[in-house]
Amino acid sequence: MDFLDPDKKRAHRRRLMLGYILVGIAIALASIILLFQSYGYDLDRKTGKLIQNGLVFVSAHPESAEIYVNGNDNKTSTDTKLTIPAGQYTIDLKRPGYHDWKRTFTLDGGSVVRLAYPVLFPTKLVTADVQQYATSPGFASESPDRHWLVVAQPGGYTKYDIYDLTNQKQASTAITIPSDILTTPPGAQSLSLVEWSTDNRHLLVKHDYAGGSEFVMIDRETPTASFNVTKTIASPATAVTLRDKRYDQYYVYNATTQSLQTYDVKTKQLAPFLEKVLSYKTYGSSTVLYATDDNSAPGKVAIKLWDGGSSYFMRSFASGSEYHLDLTQFNNDWYMVVAPSNEGHAYIYKNPQNVLKDSDPKTVLIPFTVLKIDNPQFVSFSEIARFIAVQSGPKFAVYDIETDRRYYYDSKLAFAPGQQATWMDGHRLLAVLGGKTVVFDYDGINMQTLAASYQGFLPFFDRDYYELYDVAPSVTDPAKAAVIRTDLKVK
Repeated sequence: MDFLDPDKKRAHRRRLMLGYILVGIAIALASIILLFQSYGYDLDRKTGKLIQNGLVFVSAHPESAEIYVNGNDNKTSTDTKLTIPAGQYTIDLKRPGYHDWKRTFTLDGGSVVRLAYPVLFPTKLVTADVQQYATSPGFASESPDRHWLVVAQPGGYTKYDIYDLTNQKQASTAITIPSDILTTPPGAQSLSLVEWSTDNRHLLVKHDYAGGSEFVMIDRETPTASFNVTKTIASPATAVTLRDKRYDQYYVYNATTQSLQTYDVKTKQLAPFLEKVLSYKTYGSSTVLYATDDNSAPGKVAIKLWDGGSSYFMRSFASGSEYHLDLTQFNNDWYMVVAPSNEGHAYIYKNPQNVLKDSDPKTVLIPFTVLKIDNPQFVSFSEIARFIAVQSGPKFAVYDIETDRRYYYDSKLAFAPGQQATWMDGHRLLAVLGGKTVVFDYDGINMQTLAASYQGFLPFFDRDYYELYDVAPSVTDPAKAAVIRTDLKVK
């Protein structure tokens, strides 16, 4: 009956207590080890020193590739993760038949670098005619979902060929819009895209001709339902854009009166919206970033934000400049860019509404960050809104919202005056230069020259970026024009 012996009971309690303490120590040590591991800490098996690792996620498109780390074959293919010590690395992706892809980066201990966007382009481009034309078409555009390609048949702008980019075997279908929609000019004319509606069916275009211009809505599914927006509004319009990307809702701008109005096709109502607008950029149905000299000091122009039915002053600049504006949302945060051409800076604001709604109207809003670039000419967000690009000829300043990093570089490319690089996707820019499509990463590296293209036409990609389409000289008969297709996946 040991449990009645006081000495043995005390010894038993001591053993229990010691056991509890040892278990507690073991749990604490395990927790500490797990905590350190979660922050990337590990022991170097060769030196026995404590190191801190980071994670690198690597993928590639259109096919997997071998990964080389600092020039050494990692014996691993893409679509994987690498756990490696903190430090500076160069990752090369290689696959037979494709150009290599390379990036140098610094990996901090406990951090994650995601290289999930690399695209490998073929070393040998295989290109074929899809459809020939006697002369170059005057217009071509692709729907936002990269499903439909609309090409104007040469000789005018009432007949179009529609290509289904999801079905290579299907021939194009021809549509004709009513001839009385367009003004018949006595001389030269041109057509340019304004924007597509989110329904991927309606596209708003601007028709320029000798003596004037007009805006036309083309319905690719029901071409007879296409209409002349300018005639429908029955009011002078320097610019017309879609309101909330709807084909029946518009912002209408008159540069002479500096007025911005809204128009509803269904109600046929033209309503005043903003006055004394010098330049503007809209988002959705009621958010507008704009420049105005209304109530501004002499020689000054104010940048204002219209949001939720109220106008807020952001800051002022010297007049006599062009004001390049853009705005969007990324990860539920607002980002707005103001880049006066004579300032040498692009000012980036994050969620300015949160400050402006609760501050003194005369308060000068402090930028979230600033990009330095002489004579900014264009401002744009990437397709996923993560990157902000400010362009001045061949020079670029790019801000990565996700990593809070800035990139400055001279692409050395021969951009024509007023030519803008556009986003291929969420991470790459492109331009047609010297009759070829040129693609490069957001920071200017991994530059590749792709298929031929007529100047003035953007290249078009299918949904998977397996195929590239261009309006270019025919592959089989260079005297003719054609829609050509280039395989981006080696077969």
